[in-house]
Amino acid sequence: MKTQVGIIGAGPAGLLVARILQLNGIDSVILERRTRAYVLERVRAGVLEAGTVDTLRAYGMGERLNREGIPMRSMQLCWDRQKADISLDDGTGRHLTTYGQQKIVEDLILQREADGLEIVFEADVSSLDDIENAPRVHYRHNGEVKVLECQFIAGCDGYHGVSRRHIPGSDEHVFLTEYPFAWLGILAEAAPLAARRGFAHSTHGLAVASARSASVGRLYLQVETDADPNAMSDQQIWDELDIRMDDGTAAQLNRGPIIERSVARLRGYVCEKMRHGRLAIAGDAAHIVPPSGGKGLNLAVGDARIMAEAIRRLLTTNDTTLLDSYSQMCLRRIWPTVHWACSMCEALHIFPGQTSFQTRMQYQTLNHWGNTEIGQQRLRKAQLGLPYEI
Repeated sequence: MKTQVGIIGAGPAGLLVARILQLNGIDSVILERRTRAYVLERVRAGVLEAGTVDTLRAYGMGERLNREGIPMRSMQLCWDRQKADISLDDGTGRHLTTYGQQKIVEDLILQREADGLEIVFEADVSSLDDIENAPRVHYRHNGEVKVLECQFIAGCDGYHGVSRRHIPGSDEHVFLTEYPFAWLGILAEAAPLAARRGFAHSTHGLAVASARSASVGRLYLQVETDADPNAMSDQQIWDELDIRMDDGTAAQLNRGPIIERSVARLRGYVCEKMRHGRLAIAGDAAHIVPPSGGKGLNLAVGDARIMAEAIRRLLTTNDTTLLDSYSQMCLRRIWPTVHWACSMCEALHIFPGQTSFQTRMQYQTLNHWGNTEIGQQRLRKAQLGLPYEI
C-alpha cells in the first residue's frame, strides 16, 4: 500500500494531523494497533484550552463540541479546610471547555470514515525503515505482514509505541520522572456541581472533581501505584472524596452510580529529539505530563498543528525550514507546560514519608495561587495555555 503520509496511531494527535492534511489535499493512511471499539471507548481527560477549541472548529470539528462542550470559567482550590475560587477569565473571552477526549476521537474518526478515508485498525506496527529518503512502515494486519510506503511518517503512537525508538539517539534526549502515586479515576452518573470543580489537597491525598457532561462527573483520588480500582465500594469512594474536598463549609458532592473506574500511574516525560529525516513524533510519543494540569491533549494538538504544516510545506514546495525546527518549536510550548503540570502535581499530592514541614510548604504554594493576585494570574495564564506559533 502507498500513500503520501503514514500516520501511526489513531489518537487525537494522529487523527488531527490526518484531518489537517486532508483539508490541504494531502493523502494519508492511519495505522492503529487497537480495535475500533477500544479506541472509541477509551476514556481520557477532557479539559480543552481555548486554542484547542479554536483548532477543532477551524478544521470542521466544532458542531458537536459547540453543542455539548461545557464552558469552564472558574476553578476551586481546596487545602487545609479552606478554599479559593479562581476566575479563569483573562478578560479576552478565552476560557476552558470540558469536552471528553473520547468525543474528540469519535468526531474525527466518524468524519474520516464519512469521507471514505483509510484507518486500518488492529495494525501492529513492528518497524520503520529508510526514514531519511523513502519511508516504509512494516506492520501485521489480519495475520499478514504488510508494508506501507509513504513520503513521511507521523509517529503518534504513544509512550510505548515504535516511532520514537526509530529516531537515532532519541534515548539520549529523554527526560523522565516517575511519581510514587497514582490516580483512581471514576466516571459517575452524578451531576457535577459548578462550585465544586477543581483540585483539593488533603492529608489523605489529592482529590479532583470535574465534569464530563452536565449529568456525568469525572473524579479522581490519589492512590498507591499498585491500587486495585475495585478495592473500594462506591460509598467508600464518595466518602473519601468528600473528606478530601472538605473546604470547611460541610458542602458535599452530588453522588450517583460509578460507571467506570481505572488507575493510572503519574509521570513526567519529554523526548527533546522529535524528528529525524522523514519521521516526526507527536503527542504522548514525545511527552507525557501529570494529569494535574489537564495538559496532555492540548499539547498534542499543538504538536499536530506544527507537524501538519511542516509536512504540507515539505510535500508541496519541498520547503524543510519548518520541519528542521519542528522539535525546537514544539518544545517552546512543551517544557513550560510540563513545568506547570509538575508544579501542580508536587503541590497537591502527599508524598511517601512527607513531613509536616513539607506539607506547610505546599500550603504556602496553594495559598499563593489561591489568595494573591499575582498567584491567581500565574495560575490563570498557565491553565488557559500558551498561544500557538503555527
